[in-house]
Amino acid sequence: MAPPRAVTTVLAAATLLAGSWTAVAAADAPAPTATAQTVFGGEGPHPVATTVRTNPCQDSVYGMFQHIAVHLFGNRDDLTCTRAFPNGLESPAGVNTYYPADIADLGRAPLIVLTGGFESNPGQYDRLARQWAGNGFVVVIAYEWFNSLAYVPGAALAAAMLADRDPASPLYRRIDLSHTLFAGHSGGGQASLQIAALLPPVARAIDPELHVAGVLAIQPGPLAVGALINVPTLFLTGYNDFVVPDFAWVRWWQYNLTCNAPAWIANARGVSHFSVVDGIDNYLSAGTAVAWLRYLGFGDETAKSYFVGPDWQLPADRTYFSVERNALADGVR
Repeated sequence: MAPPRAVTTVLAAATLLAGSWTAVAAADAPAPTATAQTVFGGEGPHPVATTVRTNPCQDSVYGMFQHIAVHLFGNRDDLTCTRAFPNGLESPAGVNTYYPADIADLGRAPLIVLTGGFESNPGQYDRLARQWAGNGFVVVIAYEWFNSLAYVPGAALAAAMLADRDPASPLYRRIDLSHTLFAGHSGGGQASLQIAALLPPVARAIDPELHVAGVLAIQPGPLAVGALINVPTLFLTGYNDFVVPDFAWVRWWQYNLTCNAPAWIANARGVSHFSVVDGIDNYLSAGTAVAWLRYLGFGDETAKSYFVGPDWQLPADRTYFSVERNALADGVR
């Protein structure tokens, strides 16, 4: 979700001011412990295979505007883009796939369907997709510039299912559809919440193996309602996010209304709306995202400890200004 060009400078100034508030809040943070970022924030143990090729976003005029905007909001690394229109002359719609290069030795891998934000280019999520694939997941990114409604992750899921059934594909019978996770940022976050509400009742009719294990909603857009979600959901917000502020819809009619499924919400210090497309070392919730995905995708006990049980670790993670979970999440064991 890109900021209006006319307000970029004003929002950037507000972001700098918020940095001083963050410093004050950090003084009251819990004593240092092992954060999810230090435990899960790395590239992952598996080499990554993909046909996706990226280049600096500033190679195009449109990409240059995006590049300037995210740096005004505090991003450190340069944006990467594919040549999908309007960042180039390739098709504006498609599906990009990433997977562990050693997947033939791993058995079946959980699936992550990742949807980027409104006005984004899929190459801007290349670093995140590589991190997740390096942790043993198959990752598919559908895109069509708008990236804000359920049909976009639906298209990526369909592409993954076709690859799993295609004997000529390296992913033939390698995708574990019983552990399918939807993840999205901004407009893609709301699209992920939408499909997570629509798909579970009909999933078995589409494929007997298909099961939605959960959702990762990163600073999602407003067009989704928590009361419709029936699968475990983690909402990640940013203290410096003035596009999707933690105190707005993501809390009031998304997290707070998630009454039919376990839900968590974590508000990270120093994270703006565009930190997710920064380098994974600079996106301070990257490790928490991996922990969530590994918990639901693999049943990783270390990852699980950040979210589950009376002594769950995320509240003590100094990355976060605030962390909450609902009553159903309290009951998960």
